[in-house]
Amino acid sequence: MQIKRYKGETIQDAIFKVKADLGPEAVIIDRREYKEGGFFGFFAKTKVEILAAVESKTAAVNPDNINPIKEFINEVKNTDNPESTKGKNLDIRDQDESFEFKIHRKLSDQKKYQSQNEVEIKNEAQNERQDSSQALRHGQAKKSKKSAKAALAEKIKSVQKSNNSISAADNNLYNYLLDQGVESRFITKFIKELETELVQNEDLKEKLPEFCQQYFDFNSGIEVAGKQKVVSFIGPTGVGKTTNVAKIAAIFSMEKNKKVGFITADTYRIAAVEQLQTYSDIIDLPFAVSYSGENLKDLIDSRFADCDLVLIDTPGSSWKDELQLARLKMYTEADFIDECQLVISLNTKSSDLKRIINKFSIFNPDHLFLTKLDETESYGDLINLKENYGLPFSYLSFGQDVPEDIEVAQAANIRKYLFGDYYA
Repeated sequence: MQIKRYKGETIQDAIFKVKADLGPEAVIIDRREYKEGGFFGFFAKTKVEILAAVESKTAAVNPDNINPIKEFINEVKNTDNPESTKGKNLDIRDQDESFEFKIHRKLSDQKKYQSQNEVEIKNEAQNERQDSSQALRHGQAKKSKKSAKAALAEKIKSVQKSNNSISAADNNLYNYLLDQGVESRFITKFIKELETELVQNEDLKEKLPEFCQQYFDFNSGIEVAGKQKVVSFIGPTGVGKTTNVAKIAAIFSMEKNKKVGFITADTYRIAAVEQLQTYSDIIDLPFAVSYSGENLKDLIDSRFADCDLVLIDTPGSSWKDELQLARLKMYTEADFIDECQLVISLNTKSSDLKRIINKFSIFNPDHLFLTKLDETESYGDLINLKENYGLPFSYLSFGQDVPEDIEVAQAANIRKYLFGDYYA
């Protein structure tokens, strides 16, 4: 096996060098980004370094390659004991890494300082030849050594065979999802789960649509059957709750022939009250303002008793304001509230999304209602949200038009946003 390291300005540049030098059969073992140049840490350029390997085409084994492999095989085996790794600077990113991946990781460490260790490796190769000569004079030692080499060769062959079958597609998908903003730990999990679904010779891209159907959780939107349903919408300010409450009302009233009622508790904003009042007049639906959650039940019983669906638009609350959040409890925890939709905007940066959902999780929302998909080009948080919180998606909203710019969350439209450019 021939193992080399390549550097480039971009990942595409580095991969081009790999293919030019090692050919299309090369396997990418590892990749990293590093800084180069600059002045006192400033203005440094980000570059990419790839560790690649290809199976040697000749039967001859290069001792400069095989000896380091044998050395780190033994060392990797020793890392199974957590105490043996204490104090060592091992680049182990995942506690559940396979034995093969540990081999690749150690290969990376070996090659990192190749120029400094060249003489040492050659000396080890010479010692190996001496050991081989001694083994020839000791039959049992020779037999044991051959068995060890055969086992090592089989292990390396197995690793390379596995990588050759999936690495090209995996690397493309990994890099794509990384650019989309998916956390690296979730990319690895996503790809591993996808691989387990692949049958022999099945194309990864062809499998993605079916896999997305079982990977993501959906709830088919709000369902109204039989008795009255009361749904509250909560979320931070500026995510489009009021507009999307109107969209839902229009769909159920105009398309599903259900009687829908509006209640707004967003009395902090005059515009919110006027907006829902205008929508209710256009669609011809009953509308009321709740100034206190204490009278909410009486309001529903007196004004909306004959409605199939009652939608409650709550005040937008800053996730930093504990007092505002506390006021929402009466609109989410009452026994007559059947469903709570947490409305979040997908154009919010990932770190803030985490903080928002962590704060609003005290209300135990049933679903995630995702808005402003038209205002971003990075949809990696669709995976991050699924993995971090496990809440099913209910609706996807992508504009201001009522009721057109909304759709029930399904595998097809999730795939369209998340993997649209991947298929382009």
